[in-house]
Amino acid sequence: MRGYANAETLHYLNSFSLNSRSTPWFHVSSIAIGTHLGDMNEADSKLYQESIEFALCNGINFIDTALNYRGMRSERDIGAVLSKLIKNEKKIRREEIVISTKAGIIPGDIDLQLRPENYLKEKLIATGILQEKDLHIIDNHKHVLKPSYYEFAIEQSLNHLNLETIDIHYIHNPEISRHVLEDEKFYMELERLFKFYEDQVERGTIRFYGMAVWTAFTKNPAAPGYISLEKVMHTAQKVAGSSHHFRFIQTPFNFYNQKACTDQNQQVQGKWRTLFQAAEELDVYVTTSAPLDCGRLRGNQDQNADQLIRFVLNTPEILSTMIGMRRIETVKSNIHSYIERAGSKQ
Repeated sequence: MRGYANAETLHYLNSFSLNSRSTPWFHVSSIAIGTHLGDMNEADSKLYQESIEFALCNGINFIDTALNYRGMRSERDIGAVLSKLIKNEKKIRREEIVISTKAGIIPGDIDLQLRPENYLKEKLIATGILQEKDLHIIDNHKHVLKPSYYEFAIEQSLNHLNLETIDIHYIHNPEISRHVLEDEKFYMELERLFKFYEDQVERGTIRFYGMAVWTAFTKNPAAPGYISLEKVMHTAQKVAGSSHHFRFIQTPFNFYNQKACTDQNQQVQGKWRTLFQAAEELDVYVTTSAPLDCGRLRGNQDQNADQLIRFVLNTPEILSTMIGMRRIETVKSNIHSYIERAGSKQ
């Protein structure tokens, strides 16, 4: 399916009378559909497809996924829904929704019955896309920065999602590579990858790129795996000047993990800033993940899930937060939180 998110996103959101947050290129709902959690089976695929369809038809226009989520099933489930709603039933338009996905972690493919280690050998190393030396390994985590892999990954994601253009493509958990590589080597490899990304923008396979991290932007600057957002931006500017397309980052943020807005661990022009402050000064948009800490906060006795999500929604520095929504009931509850928040701001 051709197209990408543009100003039509505002028309979509206005039709539901909901507040939205904006970038110069498109508008998004404050909550996005996350697709990380769940089993790699038909039952969960059916649940996901139902919840994604309900969300897209009821005011949520942002979907976040990754090539490795649920053994590639998450991307395929999204693609099935997009084809149904956009191409077949014409209930929504491609220009009204924002799709982000990620690559960098070695995936498996449940449909081919390939675990990540076998997928690496059979689909990546045997074909020459990667070599063993390209892998950056910490414990059981394998990460790469090689542009040839990202070219392969983007092609796979486009096929799964049934799209011609991905709105945002993230480097997934780059702290793994940063942990392995020395400072100079890491940013040198990042520069090569950014050159590739800018070429992909020119080709029309993606519109923007960024980083989706777990701890890289919020840990102590002296800790292994720390990434300076300012250095990342300098790398993007070195590659493409002020017209670069590194415009989005994703980081965990919730009531019990507020480091992104409390810890001054990012330096911008010689001054220490929080991640949120640094992102604003560097003209980067922040999306967040893990509002319930991947489900671990659901059993909290002090605040229920709805209160925890509303806390994140009321944080103005966040463009949108990714919430796992495998069931329609969860979507309805989160839309209610979304409406409540919108009403409180009017």
